[in-house]
Amino acid sequence: MDRFFTLMKREWMQHRIGWLVVMAVPTLLMLVLSLFDGRGLQVKIDGDAAVVSELYQLPVALQTMGWTFATGLLTFVLACLAVLAQLPGLARRDVQDRSIEFWRSLPTSHVQSVGATVLMHLLVLPGLALTAGVLGAQLVALVAISSHLGLGAWLTQPWWMLLPALLVMTARMLLGLLLAVAWLSPLLLLTMAASAWLKRWAVPVVVATLVVGVQWLDRQLPVAVVKPALDRMATEALNALLATHSFKGMHFDSPEGVTAALPDLPVLLLRDAAQVLGNAASPAFVVALLVGAAGFGLLVLRRMRAE
Repeated sequence: MDRFFTLMKREWMQHRIGWLVVMAVPTLLMLVLSLFDGRGLQVKIDGDAAVVSELYQLPVALQTMGWTFATGLLTFVLACLAVLAQLPGLARRDVQDRSIEFWRSLPTSHVQSVGATVLMHLLVLPGLALTAGVLGAQLVALVAISSHLGLGAWLTQPWWMLLPALLVMTARMLLGLLLAVAWLSPLLLLTMAASAWLKRWAVPVVVATLVVGVQWLDRQLPVAVVKPALDRMATEALNALLATHSFKGMHFDSPEGVTAALPDLPVLLLRDAAQVLGNAASPAFVVALLVGAAGFGLLVLRRMRAE
C-alpha cells in the first residue's frame, strides 16, 4: 500500500499546479460575482419562476446554499473537463516521455501503476476539486452576504440547520461522483485502452464504433443493445450526480418556502443516496463494472508490452 500511495503522490506532484488552478479559479470567479447585487435575477424552482430583483433579498441561509451549490458545481464541471482532456494522453504518457523503463525498474506492479493513475484522475482529484469548491463557497457566501447585509447577518445564520445540510450535500455529491464513474467506466476505461493501443486513432475509432453500433448493429439484432446500454449509463450517471430523486413532486411558491424545507434536506439527500445505491444493485451495474475491468486489463496488458 505504501508503494501504491507513492504512485498516487506522483500523480499529484506531476499535475498539482493545473489542479490547484482548477480548484481556485471557480472560487475567485464567484467572489467577483458575489460583489454584484444580482439585479434582474430569475429564480426557477421546479418549473415555478420567482423573480428576485436583488440577490441579497433572498433569505441568508438560501444564499449560502445557493453559493455553495453554484461554486461546487462549477468547480466539479471544470475538474471533469480537465480529466476528460487528459485521459487519452495518460494511457501512453510513460511511453511517450520514455520513462517507462524507470517505472519498470521500481518494485511496483503494472496493476499498481495503472491503478494509481486511474484512481487519482477519475476519483481522487475530482473529489478534491469538489470539496475545495464547497469550502471556497463559504468564503464566497461570507463576502456576498457581508457586503450587502453586514457580517452579523452571516454570523447569525441558522448554522444548526445549515451545517448538517452542507455536510450531507457534500457527502452525497462525492457518492454521486463514485457511482457516476462506476457507471461510465466502460466508456472511460475503454477509451483509455484504445488510446494506449491505437494512439492518435483512438478517439475516431471509439466514436466510429459507437456510431456503427447504434446505427447498424442495433438494427441487425433482435433486440437493440448498444443504444439502450449508452442511455442507461448516461441516465444513471446523471441521476447519481444530480440527486434528482430528492425533489420529485416538491413545489415551492417562494424562496422562503425553500428555506423552510432546508431542515429536511439531509433526510431527502440520504433517501436519494439510498435510491441511487439501489439502482446500482442491478445486473446492468455489474456488467458496466465488468466491461470497465476489461478496459483496465487492456491498459495493463499494453503497459506490459510497451517497449
